[in-house]
Amino acid sequence: MSYWRMPWNRNVGPIGLDLGADCPRAMQVRVGPDAPRASVAVEVDADAGLVRRAVAAAVAMRRSRLIGREVVVGLPSSAVRMHVARLPLLAGRDASEAIAWEAAERNGWPREAVVADAIPTGAPSLHGDGKEEQLVVAAPADELEQALGALIDAGFEPVAAEPRFMAVARAVSRRARRDADAANVRAVLHVEQEGSFIMVLRGDRIAFCREIPVGGATLDHAVATRLSVAPEAAAALRAQRLAACAGSGPAVDPVAEEAAAAATRATLDALAGEVALCLRYYGVTFRGGQPGRVVLSGPHGAEPRLAEIVGEITRAEVASYRSELPTAVGGDGAASEFTASWMTAYGLACRPRAAGARAQQVASHERSAA
Repeated sequence: MSYWRMPWNRNVGPIGLDLGADCPRAMQVRVGPDAPRASVAVEVDADAGLVRRAVAAAVAMRRSRLIGREVVVGLPSSAVRMHVARLPLLAGRDASEAIAWEAAERNGWPREAVVADAIPTGAPSLHGDGKEEQLVVAAPADELEQALGALIDAGFEPVAAEPRFMAVARAVSRRARRDADAANVRAVLHVEQEGSFIMVLRGDRIAFCREIPVGGATLDHAVATRLSVAPEAAAALRAQRLAACAGSGPAVDPVAEEAAAAATRATLDALAGEVALCLRYYGVTFRGGQPGRVVLSGPHGAEPRLAEIVGEITRAEVASYRSELPTAVGGDGAASEFTASWMTAYGLACRPRAAGARAQQVASHERSAA
């Protein structure tokens, strides 16, 4: 690994390290076109924790073509708690302390054991009480410090750690970063193996985010139960259907296709229903109507019939995540090997270094305050 940036490498961004995917994934992009420059996937045990994932990723990154030390880390959902709270309008250390105490009390953690931050949603205030709605995210300090320490010991410099949904939001907002893009309101449904989350974005800002406990594992279970097969066989059948739908695999046997579609219908209906409720909540909270477009993302976002069912229930246009990506990545129908499994790592790699440095200062302040 090259620790020093030569003048001709100044246009290369930090390393985006996704520790929450099925396997840790690291990516680096070229600043400007936001085109992926290098990437590496790391094989780990399915039950590996955050620290073991960080250790394995550090070893793989040292052997890769990635440049520089700066790393932006994406935390798995199991390591992050989030909730919405109305917090006082404060700044600096007072704001950090208010957020940390709110997270500690909500999750039942000691104050010194939590690292927390918050994202203003921009929801209009109806109370005139000097408070604003914020999305609070928190993580256990001990496990996070051990994971980041493993990267530091390997010679890397973690400049930020953030929930994975923030990285996905950044990835699908590369063409919506101007102030005028605040009128570009759309929902993003990101479906992964262990669950999903639904976001509403106004330009590149997160206005709403909620986790939904329905993902690929839920669909695997539904197919296995309906067809009386092992979970592994159900997962293999679903993988074949996804590949056939993407045009990268042969068509599935019609009988098996019909049985799998019937088995997953109730789960997809429930997922689409949750999406509709979230969009309705956003419309009422922001008094601006519901988003007219739902973007499907994630490794299981291309599940057959999911787009059709979401469109029927929400009455919104449904689009693929590729419609939101820059052309250099594979957006607008451009040919690319970029897949939805890399969305989080890509979004992490697109975080500006200056923003990462500021986040590091905040994290350092949090540790000194603790």
